[in-house]
Amino acid sequence: MEVWFVWLVRLMFLGLFLMAGGMLFRAWAIAIRKDARYVADWRGRKIGEGNTWATIVLLVNAFCGLGLLGVGISVLLLGLELTTWMSLAAFVLWTYYFVLQLAFQRAKHLSP
Repeated sequence: MEVWFVWLVRLMFLGLFLMAGGMLFRAWAIAIRKDARYVADWRGRKIGEGNTWATIVLLVNAFCGLGLLGVGISVLLLGLELTTWMSLAAFVLWTYYFVLQLAFQRAKHLSP
């Protein structure tokens, strides 16, 4: 493999842990600190009433954060192949994006 590609893959692998940390931080801030600022989609746009949608956003951030963390740890412990762990990470990230997008659209539709 080309040297630049190996470094790109290493950076993407480290990015898994950074994204997982961000998602788990959001889940922690919503659950423990009761901070409604983090009840937002992936762009940071507020999702409706913070308290109404907090549980859904908390669950999405927790599950997707743990999913990315699980993918990263599986690469280290099980030696997953590049295509496998990138596919799993892409599935988790697209799920995160679409579920939060759905919540944002639903909240916008339900608000007066």
